[in-house]
Amino acid sequence: MGPEEILVNGVKIGGAPVKGGSQADGRVVTLPSGKSATVRRGFGRDLMRAQRAAGGSGDPGAVVFALIAELVEIDGAKILYEDVLAMELGDVLALQAEVAGENFQFPPPAPLQPSSTSDSR
Repeated sequence: MGPEEILVNGVKIGGAPVKGGSQADGRVVTLPSGKSATVRRGFGRDLMRAQRAAGGSGDPGAVVFALIAELVEIDGAKILYEDVLAMELGDVLALQAEVAGENFQFPPPAPLQPSSTSDSR
């Protein structure tokens, strides 16, 4: 088994960055700065790590920045929460749109009808 085949928590580590941009491996986008970002699909464990990295502050903005750090590689390298804070605004906004677009459903699903109502009359 070569380094390109090693998985940690379902995430491929080592090897070359994703070229195909499939949803399973991630998709490659060019940021406004010209850098290449690979955004992989998120999972519950990523959100949990992002919430921990945000310090449990409950600040949704901090969680989104931490989630970007969990899901994105820039020019083939992993990034940290602090790296996201130091990025150019255009890149951050593009990454927010990519991360939210892949991992969240917009608009939210319609609320379920209460089960206590009956349609049989």
